[in-house]
Amino acid sequence: MSFASLIAYSKRYGSDPSFVLLGGGNTSYKEGNILYVKASGYALGTIDESGFVRMDLGKLERIWAKQYSSDDDTREDEVLKDMMDCRLEGETARPSVEALLHALLPFPYVIHLHPAMVNGLTCAQEGASAVARLFPDALWIELVKPGFILADIVRTRMAEQKKETGTVSSLIFLQNHGIFAGGQSLEEIESIYDSLMQKISSQLVRKPDFTALEADASQVEAVKKDLGALTKEPVLFSWNKEFAYYLQDENHFQPVASSFTPDHIVYAGFKPLWVGEGQDVISAFKQFESEHGVNPKIVCVQNLGVFSLGEKPMPLFLDTVSIAVYTESFGGPRFMDDAMIDFIRNWEVEKYRSSVASK
Repeated sequence: MSFASLIAYSKRYGSDPSFVLLGGGNTSYKEGNILYVKASGYALGTIDESGFVRMDLGKLERIWAKQYSSDDDTREDEVLKDMMDCRLEGETARPSVEALLHALLPFPYVIHLHPAMVNGLTCAQEGASAVARLFPDALWIELVKPGFILADIVRTRMAEQKKETGTVSSLIFLQNHGIFAGGQSLEEIESIYDSLMQKISSQLVRKPDFTALEADASQVEAVKKDLGALTKEPVLFSWNKEFAYYLQDENHFQPVASSFTPDHIVYAGFKPLWVGEGQDVISAFKQFESEHGVNPKIVCVQNLGVFSLGEKPMPLFLDTVSIAVYTESFGGPRFMDDAMIDFIRNWEVEKYRSSVASK
């Protein structure tokens, strides 16, 4: 096994939308005192050597001896500077914000993904209890701020687990985020993912049905024209059985009305715009912009369909709907809370990732 093998596996998982979308997820490989970890803003599906950063594991470990500010912005700036200083000479890319977490895990290989089926657990009301029942050796990490805080909590939980059991789990479930899997080989991680996906699938009461439906063409074109006048982005449209279910009325819409994970905020906006039947789309769009300071990236028109401003938001909204369906098997949906959504929206790291991904 090697760094080249990691690239091949990264491309494989990154090209499969059931595991990760767009620039989400990250992977790593440890060789001696070197950590090869995905750089921020790169997509796994098309990654090559230039998409990874080589870092000094010894320097990364010394970060834990430092004291950082209690202010979120100041702390993350301080940690980022120290992480950049951990890069080997000649490295210019910015390491993933989760590089610290990758360095902590005592496995040569780590693959972090955001499968919708897994997030049907991590974004569910009964997610923690379901993970404890289905994967009793795994770690469950509640919703916490990403970056240094997340890595610090995982570090503490791993130490507690090792003290109690003598081992560290190869699986870490992160509420409203995704999953980390570590292994001695990439084949071992592949087996772990295959097994956990099968186990979750066996628990599902139903799966998403995205069978396409025919929409009112004249109404669709009218809305596309209205939205096209408000944005420079191309306007895409979709209508299927799941959309028809969730767009019946505002009550049915609630399970898809906010953000499940940071990726949804980065690529599809922190929440979609709901437009009631007969409501003026332009007025609703402008009101959303006035209230929130940003344009919506997804516009949901009752009993008509979903409009995406640009190509990237639509896959993430489909992912939102998939997660909502999967959560039905585990007590229903649980979005990130408002405080966390605000943190992600204003976090420099995600703004950087979004800017790189938009190029």
